[in-house]
Amino acid sequence: MYRLITYNLHSGVGRDGIQDYARIGRFLVEQDADFVLLQEMDTRSAERDVNDDISAICADGKYMLIPAPTVTTEHGWYGNAILTRHPVLHRQQFNISVPGREPRTLQHVVVTLGKQPLSLLNAHLGLKKKERAYQARRLHEIIQSVNERNQMPACLGGDMNEWWLNTRLFKRLDQTYQQLRTGRSFPSHLPLFKLDRLWTSPELRVNHCDRLMDKGYRHYSDHLAVKVDFEMSPPTE
Repeated sequence: MYRLITYNLHSGVGRDGIQDYARIGRFLVEQDADFVLLQEMDTRSAERDVNDDISAICADGKYMLIPAPTVTTEHGWYGNAILTRHPVLHRQQFNISVPGREPRTLQHVVVTLGKQPLSLLNAHLGLKKKERAYQARRLHEIIQSVNERNQMPACLGGDMNEWWLNTRLFKRLDQTYQQLRTGRSFPSHLPLFKLDRLWTSPELRVNHCDRLMDKGYRHYSDHLAVKVDFEMSPPTE
């Protein structure tokens, strides 16, 4: 069985006002996550070293970080990232930005689990309704294109910023992958909105999906982390 977590880090700043990637890294190790889809990873501080931030979130070598920056400055970068305990076969990012709005990206990483590849897709959609509508269409188009080139088991997740009840924003994605019941994840102290979402392809057998709500770590970000435990169907010959 494998465990994937999606987590908007809020630049590593908790609700207690403390910026601490190390405690988040320890938390992810304690949760025994194989993969983590990160949004709002931020290494731009002039007071910290980029490599120190990466080492901290990777729990000093427990994970490998694959960055997908949307903004780069002289001091570092900001955007998405994926943590993995498993070897990486492929990495790519797709621009899904809307002109005049904050840059956004869909990150695609393929890892290998023995002889079986797994596609990880990590997204952070925009704040405006029309912006998200465009980005949801782009996600579906990109996923269809990726699947046409190389069909493989996949997990899509991230902060989708869609708070409307009974939304039809993801109707195309829901026809390709199964959207999981992740529950409300924002704000972390009193979750009211289902912003953080997960989808799995038919080849994955989902055992459990839930929010991580323990009081010992729920204040590490303004979002709750969401996890899914799954098994891989054996590859067909």
